[in-house]
Amino acid sequence: MNTWIPLISRRVYKLLGHEAADLLQGISTNDMRLLRHQNGIFTVFLNRQGRFLADAFVFYHEGQLYLEYDISHDKIIQELFIKYGPLHTVQLQNMPWLVLSFSGPESEPLYKAVKAYVQERCGIMFRDPRHSHLGVRVVISYAHWHETPHPLCVPESETHYRTLCIENGIPSGAQDLISERTLILEYFYHFHHSISWSKGCYVGQEVLARTFHQKLFRKGLFRITHLQCSVVPKVGDAVFDTNGHVQGIWGKVCSGQGLLSLEESWALQWVNTQNFECRGDNGTVITGKLLSSITLPIACPQGV
Repeated sequence: MNTWIPLISRRVYKLLGHEAADLLQGISTNDMRLLRHQNGIFTVFLNRQGRFLADAFVFYHEGQLYLEYDISHDKIIQELFIKYGPLHTVQLQNMPWLVLSFSGPESEPLYKAVKAYVQERCGIMFRDPRHSHLGVRVVISYAHWHETPHPLCVPESETHYRTLCIENGIPSGAQDLISERTLILEYFYHFHHSISWSKGCYVGQEVLARTFHQKLFRKGLFRITHLQCSVVPKVGDAVFDTNGHVQGIWGKVCSGQGLLSLEESWALQWVNTQNFECRGDNGTVITGKLLSSITLPIACPQGV
């Protein structure tokens, strides 16, 4: 099935100011120079301790730079631009645009038709750089929210999109990670084309680089399915083994499955059998099937 999914939790902002790219270069993890040969990139904002604050897509349209991010990160990103924006004379301007996801087994044959539809409506589209199975991101005026570009594009809910991300081992910064606390390497952001190791200094870069090169992180991202428990764990709850030792952190559970950041040496024992048992913060026994999400995304074509 080819899905056409309005991502109603996303917002788009235009960056006003000639030094917008320089600003993002200094406060986020990816290299803005990549936008010279591809239409969109994925980047992360960190604090000075190298911990996660927010993530966002960045794209160019008609010579202007834009940010696309989850509404739950709005306060954090606005504060970053209040803090650093005046140094570069950069401001954010809210845009009345809708973000959609287009993906599916026939998305490539339909790509030209969808691109023509988007261009006729002065929209933007670019490959989701995190994983090829996530297809294309589309940004278009709210006036066209009720339309579909082709009869084979089936409208779906944002819950369906979240499930697609989980199935491909892609965490949601807004739902799985905890601001000021999470280390993005433990959620495999380095596999999802969001970090440049060569661009130079940015906020949090020194800690992130040292943690990566010295392998100071022990957790990895795993997917759990067939979840069974009396109370569904909350994001950020600890994962305890049967001896009461903390072994990881829960992410968002959606449609009976979710992503967990777990101590790899402990988790891999469960992966071999695919049977998983742990305890929640309240002592509830939780069982399911644990699957490794350690798969490199297929590289997306450069420039859409």
